[in-house]
Amino acid sequence: DALVSRLEAVTARLEAQAGGVSVPAAASASAAPAATGGANHASVSAFADVLSGPVATLVALAAPLGDDIVEVTGLFAQAFTLEASIIACIASCQKPSPETLQLLLTPVGNAMVAVGAKSEGKRTESFHHQKALAEAVQALSFVAYQGADMGMSLPQAHVAEAWQSAEFWTNKVLKEFRATKPEHAEWVTGLKLLIDGTLKPYVKKYHTTGPCWNAKGGCAKTWKLDGNGAPKKAGGPPPPPPPPPPPPPPAAGPPVSAPAAGMNAVFQELNLGEAVTSGLRKVTDDMKTKNRTDRVGLVSDDAAKLSTKPTTGKPTPAATKTPTFALEGKKWQVEHQVGNKTLRIENVTPKQAVYVYDCVDCVITVTGKPNAITLDKCAKTALVFDDVLATCELVNCQSMQVQCLQTVPTVSIDKVDGCQVYLSEKTAETVSVLTAKSSEINVVCVPAADGSASNAEPVETPVPEQFITTRGANGKWTTVAFSGH
Repeated sequence: DALVSRLEAVTARLEAQAGGVSVPAAASASAAPAATGGANHASVSAFADVLSGPVATLVALAAPLGDDIVEVTGLFAQAFTLEASIIACIASCQKPSPETLQLLLTPVGNAMVAVGAKSEGKRTESFHHQKALAEAVQALSFVAYQGADMGMSLPQAHVAEAWQSAEFWTNKVLKEFRATKPEHAEWVTGLKLLIDGTLKPYVKKYHTTGPCWNAKGGCAKTWKLDGNGAPKKAGGPPPPPPPPPPPPPPAAGPPVSAPAAGMNAVFQELNLGEAVTSGLRKVTDDMKTKNRTDRVGLVSDDAAKLSTKPTTGKPTPAATKTPTFALEGKKWQVEHQVGNKTLRIENVTPKQAVYVYDCVDCVITVTGKPNAITLDKCAKTALVFDDVLATCELVNCQSMQVQCLQTVPTVSIDKVDGCQVYLSEKTAETVSVLTAKSSEINVVCVPAADGSASNAEPVETPVPEQFITTRGANGKWTTVAFSGH
């Protein structure tokens, strides 16, 4: 309710500005007052409708879905609230310099980062919701568009691309909850209505080729909304008078007299020839560094004993988290296991999933047929399983080994450095291996143990890491794997 009230307050402020409030005048008293076009006012009012309509609806739809989804949806709505100030500035000000634009966009950027941070770390049941919002919030960066040379799509296309990325995760939400918890499907519908059904048409109408800055507006560097929704004037009360001048410096003392002889005495000494060194002290043998006993490069026995004396305090051990190996609801949780080679999960049903998190130097065996197996933030860990109904997924892992004894439709590998995937010959004919941001991935086809396979030796195939993209005569781009030879 508090968040909805804040959205209503921001909407009222934007509608107040769109109702005909003039934009800030120039800082100089002689400058003419700035004028605002009706189209710009209409863009502010239309964005206010976005806040009071689809954004508020999405917040309301998140209420019954749990605290995690309510929290990230609130951060998502906060980003839209901050975006409203940028929309108002665009309607009221001239196009700023890149440095000023970056300062204006900093609050929105921080809000977008906060939304994305919610999808990092340990996965929860709301992970797909969080990832969907993290991708969808990128649509708000259309206000940063400054031209085709910056490598960014036009605003409408940019919003469409953001929704395409978010839709990948909303489809996972629908797949998981559509039949059992329809309120999650309603939340997905609300998100799609906001980004694809409302924000994209808004951008197409008011910011087709880029943010529609007001050519006759004020200075964006000094622009700011006041509490009533009107932009503050650049003018105002005159600045306070400058401080009084500093007190005069103290009176200089009597001048220091120059040496009596001056430079003439120096030249006279130089003309003495060899006699010029007669006044220098002679360096004796005991004054030479190599003969000084107080500067020997050896360390005394007493000093060596002091330096090698063990400390009485004990080193503080690194904090370790409690290992977990339990079935929670319909999910097997295996977490924070270190050096355990005998982890075994038996008789897993298709209604159950296996989630392995932060395990190091372990061997995990899964029998039965779970719905999915996920390994997250693991290192030097091996997984052996019989069958998987949907997918076996590895995320943020290092030096992994995965072996499927029977069948698995999909193996997904994301942000993994080093992984050996062993597949049975039966599985290798139908499996799909998806990789992203990964390196040193090899897929090994293991022949049947009875010798019925045509090739009795395992066949190892590396997954390409480099690609070549070329443009053909028909104008289409083609991407092929690059082997390096």
